[in-house]
Amino acid sequence: MEPLTRQQIARKQDWMDRYLRARRREALTARTLEEARSAAARVSPVLDGMPRPSGHSDRVPPSAERLAEAEHAHNIALAEMRQARGEVQQAVGSVRDRTGREVLYRRYLLGQPLLQVSQEMMLEYRWVRRLHRRALGSAETPRL
Repeated sequence: MEPLTRQQIARKQDWMDRYLRARRREALTARTLEEARSAAARVSPVLDGMPRPSGHSDRVPPSAERLAEAEHAHNIALAEMRQARGEVQQAVGSVRDRTGREVLYRRYLLGQPLLQVSQEMMLEYRWVRRLHRRALGSAETPRL
């Protein structure tokens, strides 16, 4: 197998980073969902059937809409994250070299920077960079 060019490596890294980006999006939508739930809970006394002064009931529909939109966005983000994780896991699993596979796993599924990977695996940083490059080259990813 011939060595990868810088552009090929960058494209593979970008493809492998999809799971980490999806994980960040999911966390953001989870926070938004929690904020929408909190806002809806503050409005919920309107729904208890007790008479209230006018002006309270007009807050319920926007709050319910925001909650529904936040739940929908969160569900989409969860589905994208699961799909990306499965695809990246499959690509990482396709690497035959156990050490290279672990480097990719730590980098693209756990989100560790290569310096941290080298420290935790007790390998020299330069060697981890070489392993990373080789493992990326042997990982079976879509044609990029």
